[in-house]
Amino acid sequence: MKVFNLSRRIIFILFLLVANIICCQQSFALSCRQGSSASSNDPTGTTLANFPIGSVAFAKSDFVAGRVLWRSETFTSTFTCWDADSNPSGEDAYIYWNPWGDLNTVDPSLTIGVTINGRDYDSINNQYRVQAINLGRGTGPGTYRVCIRSFLGLCYAFKTYANSSTLSFSFSIYIKASGTAPPVSFSNISPARVFQVDGLYGINTSTQNSNYVANLTNFSNIRILQCTPTITISGTSANAVNFGILASTNAHAGKVEKSIPFTVTANIAGGGCSGESLVASFSSPDASGSAPTLLVPNNQPGVGIFITPQSDTSSKVVFGQISDFTSTAITKDTTQISKTYNANLQWLTDRPTIGKFSSTATVNVTFK
Repeated sequence: MKVFNLSRRIIFILFLLVANIICCQQSFALSCRQGSSASSNDPTGTTLANFPIGSVAFAKSDFVAGRVLWRSETFTSTFTCWDADSNPSGEDAYIYWNPWGDLNTVDPSLTIGVTINGRDYDSINNQYRVQAINLGRGTGPGTYRVCIRSFLGLCYAFKTYANSSTLSFSFSIYIKASGTAPPVSFSNISPARVFQVDGLYGINTSTQNSNYVANLTNFSNIRILQCTPTITISGTSANAVNFGILASTNAHAGKVEKSIPFTVTANIAGGGCSGESLVASFSSPDASGSAPTLLVPNNQPGVGIFITPQSDTSSKVVFGQISDFTSTAITKDTTQISKTYNANLQWLTDRPTIGKFSSTATVNVTFK
């Protein structure tokens, strides 16, 4: 009889142990917050960061699938993660997209993306609680103990926790056009939590607001204009600047051999642009990596090309950077706005390569 009772007791205890192990594995959680606080055993730091969309305006024609409409600045942030539920072996930290489903209500004309450490992740508003990126060790290695039961000042029960850890990454948030026509205006979404930093076992739902989330705000700042500018470029020929024949005997590194004007014109007939301002940006696959104001033809002939506004020839255009196209707001009677630039050819060496060369640049004019 005693043996039977003992067996029942052993089986019962083993059953409880197995049940407890399963329970604990499902409830492991991290608390990851912005800041470098690994020396503290108590979670501290920011758990909510707002990223407001600035005031931006677009024509309906800008809503071409895949076009980036807005991008935040790039942030490099440090985070500290704590073991929130006694997982002494530690766990990695992850980024989870659309952690609470807020982005499911984003207008279908928009898609939300995030750039992490230079890599773009598109259309995260079409995902939900997706464990996307392993950021590295969130907690551990190493452990510490916390007394959970004591008697007469003596501790007889402990919980063991993994040490907190610190990690960093760079990110920016961007909005692209999906290709669907936009509404007349956009409504705010509150909140619009884009991503959350959390642990291996998923979103910490037991203790909300204990993990860092990036929240996108001010969707109503996106304005749709009933105005569609068209752009034309006039150079020595249609959409081109021809430097003609150059004598290699004139070559001297740094010398500007020729400056040829060309004009960029924005046609805005039809109204709807009144009160707006325009900005322009130039891009090119031939832009120099070491000198962002210089185009170098891909056959490396020993010449470079830089662009300056004709009104300020000392100011070189930086490729990929926005600059003012209009100096004042557009009036209701304006139908055309033009700005003249100079394409300047500069020798990069005293001994250029004989032969033809060409380079391509694109100008994008949009609303400020």
